[in-house]
Amino acid sequence: MNAKAAAILTDPHPYGHIVYPYTDEALVGQAVALFAGAGLRNGEGVVLVMTAAHRDSITLRLVTEGYDVENLQRSGRLVCILAEDLLSQFMRDGVPDEEIFSAVIENLITTCRASTDSSSGQVRVFGEMVSLLWNANLGATISLEEMWNKIIDRNSVSLMCTYALNGSNGIPDSLHSLHSHSMKCADIAA
Repeated sequence: MNAKAAAILTDPHPYGHIVYPYTDEALVGQAVALFAGAGLRNGEGVVLVMTAAHRDSITLRLVTEGYDVENLQRSGRLVCILAEDLLSQFMRDGVPDEEIFSAVIENLITTCRASTDSSSGQVRVFGEMVSLLWNANLGATISLEEMWNKIIDRNSVSLMCTYALNGSNGIPDSLHSLHSHSMKCADIAA
């Protein structure tokens, strides 16, 4: 990963919306740990909406970097949720229900914010729900990204999204344009 990409992940503020497309499973774990670890070091709250496939590798990486993941979760400063479970709470007939999505996500952010050490109560969120959706339903993915942008604006959080490329050449410009920081694979591999 190049220095610019690393800097965006460690300091995405003010209220960045980062897209991180990937083909290398090891790199996504490294990037998420960099993003989450920087927030935890700053006294921020961190919400990790991870797929079952990445949950263990990301939390293990945080433990390896010296974070007491269990204690952080008990305190509420670190919230770990399965993306598959969260997505099922607000999807209706193949599209995200904005009212349910907003209520669920804002509750997570409010709860996490209340446990922060930071006077600003800053929270950063990592999410893989869009990665689960985009190949099957681009329209629903665009809607979900637009909903995330409203959450970012209303709650002053930073968000990192990942997209598993699974053999594709990249994500469409329609998705890149919904992010304040749009990384390309070359930024990540460098």
